[in-house]
Amino acid sequence: MFPLRTTGTPKSFKPVTHPPFCLKQQLQTQTLHTKSVRTPERITGCKTHTGEDLGDTRGQRRHQRMTMDSRGRRVSNGSFKRSSVKRSASSGSQKVHRVWIERTFVKRDCVHFIPSKDTSRCSCGQLLVQHASISPVVKDEGGGALLATPAERWTPLKHTHTSPTDAYGVIEFQGGGHVNKAMYIRVSYDSRPDSLLHMMVKDWQLELPTLLISVHGGLQNFDLPPKLKQVFGKGLIKAAVTTGAWIFTGGVSTGVIRHVGDALKDHSSKSRGKVCAIGIAPWGIIENREDLIGRDVIRPYQTMSNPLSKLSVLNSSHSHFILSDNGTSGKYGAEVRLRRQLEKHIALQKINTRLGQGVPVVCLILEGGPNVISIVMESLKEEPPVPVVVCDGSGRASDIISFAHRYCEEDGSVSDGVKDQLLVTVQKTFNYSRSQAQQIFLMVMECMKKKALVGHMTSLVVT
Repeated sequence: MFPLRTTGTPKSFKPVTHPPFCLKQQLQTQTLHTKSVRTPERITGCKTHTGEDLGDTRGQRRHQRMTMDSRGRRVSNGSFKRSSVKRSASSGSQKVHRVWIERTFVKRDCVHFIPSKDTSRCSCGQLLVQHASISPVVKDEGGGALLATPAERWTPLKHTHTSPTDAYGVIEFQGGGHVNKAMYIRVSYDSRPDSLLHMMVKDWQLELPTLLISVHGGLQNFDLPPKLKQVFGKGLIKAAVTTGAWIFTGGVSTGVIRHVGDALKDHSSKSRGKVCAIGIAPWGIIENREDLIGRDVIRPYQTMSNPLSKLSVLNSSHSHFILSDNGTSGKYGAEVRLRRQLEKHIALQKINTRLGQGVPVVCLILEGGPNVISIVMESLKEEPPVPVVVCDGSGRASDIISFAHRYCEEDGSVSDGVKDQLLVTVQKTFNYSRSQAQQIFLMVMECMKKKALVGHMTSLVVT
């Protein structure tokens, strides 16, 4: 009756047949007001919490270079060959820049040992010996032990200590034929989005985008059908280059981010134009993160990952990294709030003051687990809602949403037959019980209430 089978994973779905289209056009159509928008040469009306106009220095200091002194710090009295990173030319402004960065952004370190199920390991993910600032006999100022009872629940706000960020500057990726460079900074997970955007525009010298493409999907490595991979890569890059978009990803070289990185790498090998791809990753899951510690420095970074490690390396095809720190180690989650808040704040920036138009945001989905379905639901519930484009045929969450979208009514409802097939597929795809599958089904149905804001990308054609 339907192309969805009652056994197997959604990878067995037949691709949903849609008219040929270009991803660039699809992304623009899915946004509310993207057609023929051009960023003014100087953006005005975009104020930060400091009262500065984000457009005041746009286009300024474009030919300034940086170099490195004997201590590995950047200075401004020379050129920095092979670098596309542009920095302030004044040593005085460098000092002001460092002071502002370290007053504004902090790191987090766990200072209370809250035993996890493995009593030798704290709930933050680290062993007791890795808590450098405490020991089993250390007392707090009130005389109480810093080691808490197992019944206490670990939280970043209560059990971590903040101090000025100790990791920001430039990454030089090693291990490839060409040395790629990227700006990076370690910040707390609850950093103010206006401060982050101020830093990105003023310090990183980025121009406000005319479109923000937020890519979500599976964290574990997965393969794509060759033609779909080609459509995805070419479409994403074309959309970013022709619209001046920023691309947001999770930053590490696994899963969906690896496919984005492949597209960026292919583009950079054929063109000098660099796409602004910003990775927002949890500090605690980064392999070799100790190599990044240093203030206003240039750091070499190895991209070879340890196959036995649970950590992940940064993807070398990205241009910038925001490393979100909540004091945990080896755990995802620190990046979720920060990324969501930053995307919301960027959407509020006016790229056309006469029309009062903000930056349109589009959510692009490739494969993905149950959490990705939750992200789609939350995106569509935003005010204004964030349009979603799913890559049909990429597997799991994308195919489930695509199938539901094809067979639901205009009001978002589905027949009993479609419901049963969706429930069985969710169970088999995620190895869920019937009751767990029911919860996922309800989320999918919430998404279908905004059916008009969900679009598809297929492997039918490359344009």
